[in-house]
Amino acid sequence: MTSKRRNILAILLFLLLVLVLWVWISAASGVRTAYVAKTDGVFDLRDFDFETTVQKVDDITSWESWPWHLYTPEDFDVGIPGDGVVMGRDDFIEVQYVTHRLTLLLPPGEIYGISMKTPVYSMRLFIGGEEIAVMGNPATTREDVVPATRDRTYFFQPQTERVDIIIQTSNFVHGKSGCRPPVITLGYGENINTMDRRATFLNALIIGCLLTTCLYHLSLFLLNRRRGTALLFSLCCLLLTLLDKRLTFALFPDMSWYAEVRLEYLVHFLTFAGLTWFVYRQFRGLLHKQVVYPYCGLALLYCITVAFDTRFFTGILAYFDYISIAMIGYVVTRFALSLRTGKLQNLLGFVGILVLGLFGINDILDNRNLLLLFGFEGQLYTTPLGMVFFVFCYSLMIAIEYAETQRREEALAERNAMLDGLNRTKTEFLQDMSHEMKAPLTVIAAGIDAADMQLGKGEAGQAKAKSALGTVREETQRLGRMVKGMISLATMSGMSENRKRVDFAVLLERSAEASRLMMEQKNNALRVKIAPGLPDVFVEHDRFSQVMANLLSNAADHTRDGQVMVTAEHDGPVI
Repeated sequence: MTSKRRNILAILLFLLLVLVLWVWISAASGVRTAYVAKTDGVFDLRDFDFETTVQKVDDITSWESWPWHLYTPEDFDVGIPGDGVVMGRDDFIEVQYVTHRLTLLLPPGEIYGISMKTPVYSMRLFIGGEEIAVMGNPATTREDVVPATRDRTYFFQPQTERVDIIIQTSNFVHGKSGCRPPVITLGYGENINTMDRRATFLNALIIGCLLTTCLYHLSLFLLNRRRGTALLFSLCCLLLTLLDKRLTFALFPDMSWYAEVRLEYLVHFLTFAGLTWFVYRQFRGLLHKQVVYPYCGLALLYCITVAFDTRFFTGILAYFDYISIAMIGYVVTRFALSLRTGKLQNLLGFVGILVLGLFGINDILDNRNLLLLFGFEGQLYTTPLGMVFFVFCYSLMIAIEYAETQRREEALAERNAMLDGLNRTKTEFLQDMSHEMKAPLTVIAAGIDAADMQLGKGEAGQAKAKSALGTVREETQRLGRMVKGMISLATMSGMSENRKRVDFAVLLERSAEASRLMMEQKNNALRVKIAPGLPDVFVEHDRFSQVMANLLSNAADHTRDGQVMVTAEHDGPVI
């Protein structure tokens, strides 16, 4: 298995572990949920295992309803309402106020809790004939109604087996869901408290992760203002924390319902648009601007609608949601196609956006009351949980990019070190060549001066001038060969050795004679004493001549009115 495949497998296993861990944390409430069917108009829970189980009522047909009436327990006691009706999902859309009743048979004397996952828009709750809570003010006219929503847990202790849960609710402000009854979870008070604590812990964990990520990417942007995607990702994380109404209520306990719903819808529109724009900017070339620009423009138009009546912008939400589902499908498809490149970043992006997209679609379908793919007790929205998973994927992408950047920096440092070494070698080479060229140039200059001095002295002077010019010619040719060698080295062809078998006595005498004029200019006598019978040698002619020129040049520089002697002899057998 290649290193790249091992990395991909390790990353996928890590992400699977993170996903399983989150699901386990989300589901591990310690209390099982059960569903007991309604029989003869009541839920008979007298034999229900309340020690380890809670009863969930999420089917709206479980309730009896009296549309266009607000009845109290006293009204039911005297028989005013009469028989109720079972209403379907679409039957509630046009109903603006209604009374719901749910009849339970419970073991009396125990303390029970009711947790409402989906609150209605104004509500008065009666349990066992007692008013337990009022949320806002349900009324029969829009002028009198006071809208309010809040997830709450309510406790009661029945004294008889029969318990009627009566809810008065009205909706003059929301154009989506009418006056549907809420989803409730019923159990012993201790078990309901356990579920609430687990939900609070999970909410705190999600908010903590998203806020930490928000602050981290905000700091990245502040340190480098060119990283606009870091600021965008920071804002997306901040928006998703605001989806949890507990945080909003904790920060703004006196916020009105009208401000609350406008904030909720702004967060909804901006989150989808922000995440789409982030993917477009972070993964260049992945998404088409012909798709991204119109979608983000549509989201901004929807943001403007929150300035209008609440029934208007809540009523047209469905169109934006369905377009958003199509957009999620488009982004996931584009990521899937990008996997052909084999980049780990694209793989991480695909896995992260797939999970986040599924959670987003789940919230859309759930809020449209169409389908719940997966839910977590106490969580009104699952998109923030999907965003936490995407944060893990994005963090891994940043880690991979950092590792690649570090490898590039290390390679660049090695290259710079190599270039520094080559630069030093070049400098040393130029210094050596400058020194090497000094000797033939000195000989050439001396030969030209000698020829100039002898030109006007008759035949003897012309002969000496001719000899001096011959020396100049030889040194010029040698200098040309040196330059040619430099060019070969500069083109990385190198200076290959060119050794030949030569008469060493002749080579030594010619090399010495080339420096005679330079010696005479400094009033030095040059004597050459070569023993007879010297053997031939394998030597590179020009390199040896250069060495001799350097030696004699140094001798001339350090001798005045003296004598420089070149001698050669051998004192052993020739091998």
